[in-house]
Amino acid sequence: MIGDMPKGSYVQAMKRFASAVAAFVFCAGVICGNVWSAAPDYAAVPKLAEVKDHQEAPDFTLTNPDGKKVSLKDYRGKVVFLNFWATWCEACRDEMPSMEKLYREFKGKGLEVVGVNVKDKRPDALAFLKKYQISYPIIMDPEGEAGLLYGAFGMPITYLIDRKGVVQARLLGGADWYTPGARNLIKTLVEQK
Repeated sequence: MIGDMPKGSYVQAMKRFASAVAAFVFCAGVICGNVWSAAPDYAAVPKLAEVKDHQEAPDFTLTNPDGKKVSLKDYRGKVVFLNFWATWCEACRDEMPSMEKLYREFKGKGLEVVGVNVKDKRPDALAFLKKYQISYPIIMDPEGEAGLLYGAFGMPITYLIDRKGVVQARLLGGADWYTPGARNLIKTLVEQK
């Protein structure tokens, strides 16, 4: 039949077919958006390793600097960037400004940066937070209880936890968390539902 079609009709038919395919692909993408969403690129942050067993993050309850009790499960439904740090840790001081920038960019978009201060004296930790102008939530772990749960024997150590409370990745040591790769990783994580 195509051979009998006038040339102009064949071109019109092909344009309509291409438009129909494009419309289908667009609609399918809108309806099934999460099916085609990008997978997290953990390699975008040097030393960040995907956790293969994907276990639920151990819960803990500690106090914030104001003395209010806070549990990790309070953040369920958000992507949690859980970072264990101490005032004596040079790598912690180096990475915290980039974490602050990350927090400010994504805090209303489904990310919660939570810093766990391990085994510091309270006045030292508070002075440190003021000096570095840290605004993300901080939890005090004076006895290192939560640190033990997460194997925070060296600092800093960071865990990325998904909205369901499952550990997805871990990094031992400091990182620049505001590189384009790190920002794209966090964007991908917060866009997953």
